[in-house]
Amino acid sequence: MVNKPSAAKALKFFLSDVYNNLGKVILTNLVWTACFLPCLLIGMRIKQNFSPLTFLILVGSFLLTSPALGGTFHLARKIVLNDPYIEVGDFIEGVKKYWKKSLFLLAISLIVPVLIAGALVFYGEMAKSFSIGIILWALSLWAFIFFLLMQIYLFPLMVTQKKMGLRNLLKTSLLLALNNVGFTVIVVLVELVLLFLFSITGLIFIGGASAIALLQINAFVELSKRYTGEEIRKERKREPKSVGQLLREVFFPWKYE
Repeated sequence: MVNKPSAAKALKFFLSDVYNNLGKVILTNLVWTACFLPCLLIGMRIKQNFSPLTFLILVGSFLLTSPALGGTFHLARKIVLNDPYIEVGDFIEGVKKYWKKSLFLLAISLIVPVLIAGALVFYGEMAKSFSIGIILWALSLWAFIFFLLMQIYLFPLMVTQKKMGLRNLLKTSLLLALNNVGFTVIVVLVELVLLFLFSITGLIFIGGASAIALLQINAFVELSKRYTGEEIRKERKREPKSVGQLLREVFFPWKYE
């Protein structure tokens, strides 16, 4: 069926987009890394001397990455939709357009998991003495799982449904996740594996955030055809890149074609 979303197809397009836009992926991720650097340095500092103030500074510095995320997802959307007029200015345009919504969504993405993790610890201790604690712990675990699923669609909805309010963004993301559990679970598992590999190899500072943005946008576009009935992305033939082109994109990502 044309309107049945395929996780394999979304992943195939994702890999193709990373390969064919390696320069843009690296360039935008370098900007994200620059925004993330204060958070990293404070996080290393907080291990030695923890205090509520330094923790608040850590959270605030992490939220500095929200403008970069807005620009990254805006550019990723153009890449996924094969926009022929992609340029560096698109990233800056995304920063200007989505920094407020991006800030809110990033805050939600940080606060909710922390609260749920705290609930899991608390109810886990309660379960040792009261049976109700087991039920509450299980509910908290399911809440964490559902949040992971809905998180896949938060930023893609932000850059595709520009007039949608923040409340509707959260609601629609949850409904999409619940209505497409199998598809979303596969995407989440791939995302977690990629994040793990990017983290242990250090590639998260080179292309991690940009690659995840492309993965989420591709997943959203693939899922959208279930509701629109249209095949938004179609495979197209591309000429293979030479070794020289790949090296240029890796070491000189600011040189757009």
